Amino acid sequence: MRAAIYGAGSLGTILGAYITKNGGQIELINRNKAHVEALQKEGASVIGTVQFKQAVKAYTPEQMSGTYDIIFLMTKQQQNLEVVTFLKDFLAEDGVIVSLQNGLPELQIADIVGENRVLGCTVAWGATMQEPGVCELTSEADSLSFSLGSISSQRNRHFDEVKALLEMMGKVEIDENFIGTRWSKLLINASF
Repeated sequence: MRAAIYGAGSLGTILGAYITKNGGQIELINRNKAHVEALQKEGASVIGTVQFKQAVKAYTPEQMSGTYDIIFLMTKQQQNLEVVTFLKDFLAEDGVIVSLQNGLPELQIADIVGENRVLGCTVAWGATMQEPGVCELTSEADSLSFSLGSISSQRNRHFDEVKALLEMMGKVEIDENFIGTRWSKLLINASF
């Protein structure tokens, strides 16, 4: 299984560092060349409520090659048409894109790659980038959690692998009403 985090900014870098630290294989991809270079040279520095440094595999989109079974999508939702169209060529035939974005991006992603190739995931923790290669976890380590669901009536065959990767960082709740959860988070975000 080959997996990547596309849009590995603050949240994605921390997720990738946790996955790698706990024995998972994942590639971090980001357009910010300074961030990628820092990750390649120094590793990911996670500060804040936890502190550790982890060597990671990091690349720019231009350095991508081959196909991925799982792509965690962590860019801003407004970029999805361009980004997902680009990623489609890097997605294995039975691969899945897992959106860890705010809003309701799964339907647009499904229009590009197909409904059975999309999973959605809400993130219940926060982070900020302090400088290239250095990201601050702003949530308590014991509260890190995800809610994972599908917009399709059938789960993609990579569902359990996605869950296992996320569990390398925190608790994963399987959500049978994923779109309802998305709407709830959207309402919470809109109130701030």
